[in-house]
Amino acid sequence: MSGRCRAALGLSVGVLVLVAGCSGSGDDEPEPAARDVPAEFSATFEVDSPSQVVAGNDQAWLLTAEGSGVTLSRIDSTGGVDEVVRLPGQGAAMAPYRDGVVVTRLACAAEECEETAVKVLVLDAAGATVAEDEFAREFGGLDSSGEGRGVQLMGVQDDVVWLDAGGQLIGHDVTTGRTVAEVPSPQGMTCLLEGGLHTFVPLDGEYFGHPGISYAGVPDPQYEFEFHRLVDGSWTPVPDSRRLLTDVQFQLATCTGGGVGTNTARVYVEGAEFEAVTSVVWSPSSGWVERGPYLAPPSLTVAPEPTATGQGDQLFVLQRAGVMRRWFAGPDGPMSSEILEVPADIFVQPFGPSVWMLFDANSSLAVGCVEQSEVPGVGECWIGSVDE
Repeated sequence: MSGRCRAALGLSVGVLVLVAGCSGSGDDEPEPAARDVPAEFSATFEVDSPSQVVAGNDQAWLLTAEGSGVTLSRIDSTGGVDEVVRLPGQGAAMAPYRDGVVVTRLACAAEECEETAVKVLVLDAAGATVAEDEFAREFGGLDSSGEGRGVQLMGVQDDVVWLDAGGQLIGHDVTTGRTVAEVPSPQGMTCLLEGGLHTFVPLDGEYFGHPGISYAGVPDPQYEFEFHRLVDGSWTPVPDSRRLLTDVQFQLATCTGGGVGTNTARVYVEGAEFEAVTSVVWSPSSGWVERGPYLAPPSLTVAPEPTATGQGDQLFVLQRAGVMRRWFAGPDGPMSSEILEVPADIFVQPFGPSVWMLFDANSSLAVGCVEQSEVPGVGECWIGSVDE
């Protein structure tokens, strides 16, 4: 097993530099001490203003809104909340990385906030800083209206953090501190999938988007689309990935469950009912496959199903109290699914007040929070083990 790289932060002539050092092969390094975590555990806890949860190794990570930024905390198997660091800025997001977590945000990069930059913080399992860096610096301060350049964390792959920052797709290597890719966001849906960054773009010269009103009994026109993969800074067509789709299917495409889904259509039928129909999903390993609906049709007898997204573009659907369906990139390809049992007294959708749900899971741990609209700002949360 190769050794872990540690990094230090230096400032030289106004430029932030990440200096990485590696400890050789690591064969003589002692193994980290095992934490005393029960094989099966379940705990509940309550937090104020939760904004994101991430399942890690025997613990979870939590972001909560805090003034003009966020607070990052660790959650142990007892539900104990340990505050790690407070991070000022906007658009904070996180993803698991090795045995710890990566946190990205847009923050001030100069006095009086004349400039902003994307800042990346890498922590190990104990919450200690492994690396800290900034890039994509621009003139101008933070926009309190939320209309300034945004920062969307797409994920981490092979030590590279991928973001969409103000219309630029940026890949930043957290072990070297170098930006390894920076390209404009193409027209279409871009996802971080197996093998790197992929985008789904129109090929038909007659496609201009949103062609107009659809009429009953008249088929929507179809256009040709194709997947491209980012290779050495250029978008390269993926063989056998072309597909004819309608404008609606393309506009509603999402990065979901390990692939790019065209979403499930809900067709109105006689008798004021809705019929959910299958949709097509693409992934690098499976190509185009059909998948059933992940949401039940609207009903007057069953409350709507809350949804949440997690690491790896997983999708979680609360089908009923205590029953969470997880959609992920599994052995059956994209949008594989399984049932997770969760506390029915927390994870429930009533007909009256609506709920806002956060959830994430990996092969051994699940964590989630539910915030009721009648009690805004307070999240009822749970952490528990998952059978492998």
